[in-house]
Amino acid sequence: MRETGYTYTTITARAGEPMTIGTAFYLDRTANIQFYDGSDGRPFIAIDHGQVSVHIGPRPTTALTAEDVAVIRRFAQASAGLLAEVERLHAEQSKQPGHAAA
Repeated sequence: MRETGYTYTTITARAGEPMTIGTAFYLDRTANIQFYDGSDGRPFIAIDHGQVSVHIGPRPTTALTAEDVAVIRRFAQASAGLLAEVERLHAEQSKQPGHAAA
């Protein structure tokens, strides 16, 4: 049986502390990931998984600045790091006996 991904959101409230909200995406083949080029406004990436969605892009209501570029660059670098690590782990695991090829 193949393990599936999942997405969840947590809301944490403790007395005397600000409320925090976190969402985790553990993606599988059902995830819909799209890049929108900004021809209708600002560019962004949309991730939909199950009933949870997130859009990631620069600030929508101001002229873009060097700071906006730097923030999106950090996102892209972190994404590239995640891809490289997943590819490395997959290659390593693929060498192990009994590893599923999919």
